[in-house]
Amino acid sequence: MYRDIIHYELNEGVDEAYLKEVAQDILEKWMAHQPGFISWEMHKNKTGHYTDIVSWDSETDAKKAELSMAQLPDAAKWFACYKEDSIRSENIDRLTIFTV
Repeated sequence: MYRDIIHYELNEGVDEAYLKEVAQDILEKWMAHQPGFISWEMHKNKTGHYTDIVSWDSETDAKKAELSMAQLPDAAKWFACYKEDSIRSENIDRLTIFTV
């Protein structure tokens, strides 16, 4: 499994309800139809910063989806949610899972 981890801040005037509404729209209209997409989690820390974790079957699937982002419906609404220059991302591959 491959994960995209995206850290960001919300733009001025954007609240969580709007962020979730726009994200749900993106999920239904685009992301859920991308090959290899598994899940998208949104998190908020105590300082008000956000982290999304998007899980994919493989790095190849994630990269193909990234290349098709130009086809995002209502992309302007989505990108307007983020404070300019606050987005940073990293990628991780699962090594193992320990369960009891």
